Amino acid sequence: MIHDPAEEGKPVSGQTPYLSYSRINRYLHCPEQYRQYYVEKLRLRFVAASLVFGQIVHRTLAGFFQRGEAPVKSFLALWEQVKDAGLGYGQKESWQKFQTSGQALLGKFLREELPRIGNVAAAEKSFELRITSLDLPFVGVIDLIADVDGKRTVVDFKTANAAYQEHEAVLSDQLTAYQLAEPEVEQTALCVLVKTKEPKIEWHVATRSGEDLAEFLAKAEYIGREIADRRFYKRPGKWCSWCDYLPVCVKDEKRIKETLVRIAHTKPNR
Repeated sequence: MIHDPAEEGKPVSGQTPYLSYSRINRYLHCPEQYRQYYVEKLRLRFVAASLVFGQIVHRTLAGFFQRGEAPVKSFLALWEQVKDAGLGYGQKESWQKFQTSGQALLGKFLREELPRIGNVAAAEKSFELRITSLDLPFVGVIDLIADVDGKRTVVDFKTANAAYQEHEAVLSDQLTAYQLAEPEVEQTALCVLVKTKEPKIEWHVATRSGEDLAEFLAKAEYIGREIADRRFYKRPGKWCSWCDYLPVCVKDEKRIKETLVRIAHTKPNR
């Protein structure tokens, strides 16, 4: 049930290493965090409930668009499966609150947002791009390709505790990657399911120019080289306070043993 989101969209060929939006984004955030996650294979001992909630909402929406499964019923069944899974909850979080939030958000999506969506072409569509400027394959999974308000759109679903800002869709590397994979679409969009007391669903729509695509490819090429050359360094800042790997960086052996675990892997993966 609980899977590693970083492993989604592996190349069909099985080739490793590879590039993806998630890998590029993590390296840009902190190269040392990338190393701990992808090279050392360290993970939280207790998976965050918010992460699993987002995965289940994604799985529920995919089941609806692919097979017509009832979203609320599907969500409730899947969320029930993780009730005793030992997830990590924040101070104001609980299994029941997430259940109530998911049920309300999906019901609202069906009533108010679904009428805007038509001509669904694909849901959870994997892609693998071979681009001449990149030494590695670039992979990913697109949540939805469909018409939104009559325009062909690639959609990425998000669950969040607060509303997104307009610039987040405009500058999203993830949406740029999706546009590369589906060059014929008219626009890209973030559909954000906001877990507020009164559930909200927001659409943030953006387009991509050829210049935007070229800029992203240049970034991907640079990051790919840095990873291949194993240039991993710490990028200290306020964000270290909420980084899973802070105990490693400050050499807190007690916290490392309490919070982290190394997952098995059979071959090096940069």
